[in-house]
Order: sequence, then structure tokens, then C-alpha cells
Amino acid sequence: MKILFWFRKSEAKQHITNTDPFGSIQCRVTVDNLSIEIGTTRINCYKAVWSADDQQLIGKNEKTAKSNRRLAEISNNLLRLYDVLLTKYDFVTPQLVKEYYLSNKQLRYSIKEISDAFLLFREQQVKQKVITGSTYDVNENYTRHILDYAKSLGIDKPVQIQNSFVSDLFDWMIDEERSGERFARKVCAFSKQMLRWGIKKKMSPALMAMNEDMPGTADSEDYLDTTHLTIPQINHLYTFDFYQFVRSGQITKDTAGTLSEERDAFVFNCFTGMHHCDYSRREFNIQTFKGALFLKGKRKKTKKPFAIKLLEPAVNIMRSYNNDLKQLPTKTNQKRNGTLKQIAIYAGIPLKLTTKVARKTFCDLALNEMLMSADDVAACLGLSSTRYLKNYGRIREKRLMKVMKSWDILSKAS
Repeated sequence: MKILFWFRKSEAKQHITNTDPFGSIQCRVTVDNLSIEIGTTRINCYKAVWSADDQQLIGKNEKTAKSNRRLAEISNNLLRLYDVLLTKYDFVTPQLVKEYYLSNKQLRYSIKEISDAFLLFREQQVKQKVITGSTYDVNENYTRHILDYAKSLGIDKPVQIQNSFVSDLFDWMIDEERSGERFARKVCAFSKQMLRWGIKKKMSPALMAMNEDMPGTADSEDYLDTTHLTIPQINHLYTFDFYQFVRSGQITKDTAGTLSEERDAFVFNCFTGMHHCDYSRREFNIQTFKGALFLKGKRKKTKKPFAIKLLEPAVNIMRSYNNDLKQLPTKTNQKRNGTLKQIAIYAGIPLKLTTKVARKTFCDLALNEMLMSADDVAACLGLSSTRYLKNYGRIREKRLMKVMKSWDILSKAS
């Protein structure tokens, strides 16, 4: 949008014949070659003190400076209004800008419109490489929960948001069994980030809920969720026959096939530790080294390379899909997690299975069963450093029993 200020001489008779006519400064806006007059700026002056090229009055006195500040303010307000309207309308006409500007029409956005605009902003950040595509995907998932919560309460506009919105969202996430405390806290933090952005963009009024303390407990070593499968549970799931339920008439053959494939994908990731987005892209490859198979690739999020030796169950799963990576079953993270709930029930696994549990299972196996170092495990997971390893697994007594020698052995060795 372009903004033009121009001089319009007064129609009063005493000014018409004047060689230096008196008049007012008018405003015009243009969008895609369409123009409309906004009207007077209520700034009056003689034509000789108006600079059309500089778009301001000429002079150094206080009255002139005040008038020029007024013109700058009008220009900034129009540009800001135009930017806001672009988030609400597919195409903004000069007439629309004029209507909102002159009537001081209150822009009332819904929470859905604010979330859509914020996600569009996050898309731009992905293109600018400020955030990764996987971070954007997580933001989309957070948004889904927030909108579902707002819908459940009949909240449409930000003005309807109560002071306890964030803590109530936290409780709802847990009560509806959508997540544990840690994930619920992340959703709440994102809701604040999104709404604060909306307030900054003038899409929402100031909200008292933004001053509310974050619910839940901040991450700590004791609080982190490192849910994983044990070796007996992995073996049970790996060999489980879902077709037994077909023979008993409980499920169809197609359902058993789907459950088997999703089980294969889950178990494969228990032995590779891949993030779901990296597994779904299937841009990893298999290489042979001294008779062993190694899976290699690069993390989408951190850009860090990873390499894992494939143990027998992972190798067997590969073979069952003709050693063709493209034949490995893929689903969206949300759909896969939904199927994993069914798998846990049918197989009698007393855990809430998710794609992240597979990654945590690999971490626990590597740390506590294979006794790999923290640096090696972080490298296999494609993490930037061991700092984030605590989110996936922790050192357990089993490892300490294996690596900490008895006092008798230490005494004899010395």
C-alpha cells in the first residue's frame, strides 16, 4: 500500500486568487493501482511551505514540527492497519482501509483467526530458517489442542478468555487424557506465546490470563518422563500374533495387517531410536561394515548425522519388507499414536505407547543394557549434545550394577 499526502487549496474566494494559496493537506491511499481519498489530515498551511517531494511541511518552528509529526503518525497508523487487515482478509481494498480508519472500527478476531495468522508467521520463520519444519509441526499440534479446548467451552473471541484460561487448559489436557503434565505444560506455554503475538499485532486486547503463572512443574531430572519398554516387553511385542484375533472373530484380517505393520514400525524404531519425522521421510540408508548392517542418516531438526548398528529384530523387520526402505509402513504421527494405543491393548502392554516411547526405549537399551556412553547414545539419537539426553533416558541401577565393581575386585586389582 502506498500513502500520498497532497495540498488542496481552499475554495474560499479570498484564497482562490492568491499567488500563494492557503489550503489543507489531504491523504490518499493506493493498493494495486486502486486509489481512494481518505480525506483531510486537518493540517492547514500555505502552498509555499508544502513539499510534495518530501511529503512534509517546510520550516523549523514548533507548529511545523508538530504538523510533520502528525503526518508521520497518520502514515504509520495506516500502514499498521493495512498489515493487520491482511491477516484477516484475502485481499485488502483501499475502500476497506478507509472504512476501518475513519470509523475507528474495532477489529475483532477469533482465536482461530489469531492461531491461523500465527502459524502463517511461523511458516515464514521456517522459510527464513529461524525455526525448523519439525518445530512448526509441533506448533500445529499444540494449536489443535488449544482450539479444541476453546471449542469445548464455547470460547470464540479473545475477550471471552477468562483469567484462569492457561491453568484450566492444563487441567483439561490431563483430565481428557490428552497428555501428561509435561506436554500439557508445553501446550500452555505455546498458548501464551500465540496470544501475546496476537496482542502485539493488535488482533487481541490485553488479556489478564497472560499474567497467570505457568501451571505444572518446571522440567527437572525427577520430573522428566522416560517411559520405555523393557526387553521382555519388546520381545513380547515383536513376536505377538495379531492374527489370533482374526481366527477368534474379534477383528478383521485387514485390521490385523494394519496392527502388525504399525507394530513393525514401532519395534524398528525401538532398535534405531529415530525420530518419527526422520523415519517418515525415509532419507536414511543401510550400509554394511564387517558383516554388520548400519542405519545412517541425518536428523531433520538438528541436521546432526546419526548411525546405528541394527540388531537382529531390526534386521528381520527390514527383510520382511524386502530390504526396501520405501516399503516400511508410514503414517502421520497422530494416526500412528492412535494405532499404538490399540496395539498396547491387544498385546497387553501396560504402557501408553507413542512414537516417542520407541525413541526412549532405544535410549534405555543403549545406556543400561548395552552400556554405551552418553556421548555415543546422543550421537545415535542425532542430538546436539548430551544435555538433551535426559529427556529420553536416565542411568538406572542395572547399569550401575554392571559397571561398578565390588570392593573385593577393586582391592585385588590394586
